[in-house]
Amino acid sequence: MAKSPSFDDTQVDAAIDFVIEVAAVDRGQTVSYSRVFEAAGMPPPQDLHFGGGGELVTRFMKGFHDRCRSRELPPLDALVVHVTGTREGRPGSGYFKMNGLKDPFGERASAEQVMTAWAHWEHEQQQCRE
Repeated sequence: MAKSPSFDDTQVDAAIDFVIEVAAVDRGQTVSYSRVFEAAGMPPPQDLHFGGGGELVTRFMKGFHDRCRSRELPPLDALVVHVTGTREGRPGSGYFKMNGLKDPFGERASAEQVMTAWAHWEHEQQQCRE
């Protein structure tokens, strides 16, 4: 049985520190998933998805989210977005799911659910800017 790809807190911290340096200190600008994963020493997320490792992307970003909280940082995962495709400039579906929200860009959602998810994302981006 092949070993499942993994990561550790050092890699998550490297990714968080990268986001702080290149995005958060510059008025909470967004940064691509690829750059965040590269900073962690991991393959690009699109390669992981195509190679059947999509769950690793979700687990890594959940670890990123949780580690921000444990380090008493703002929710920096709100600054990590896609740079191409239909989600360009927006976070992946996992961002919304881990926050208990419907994905406003990919799921069937009511207008109220879309507005709630969008407002949550904007609020978390604002926390990063402050």
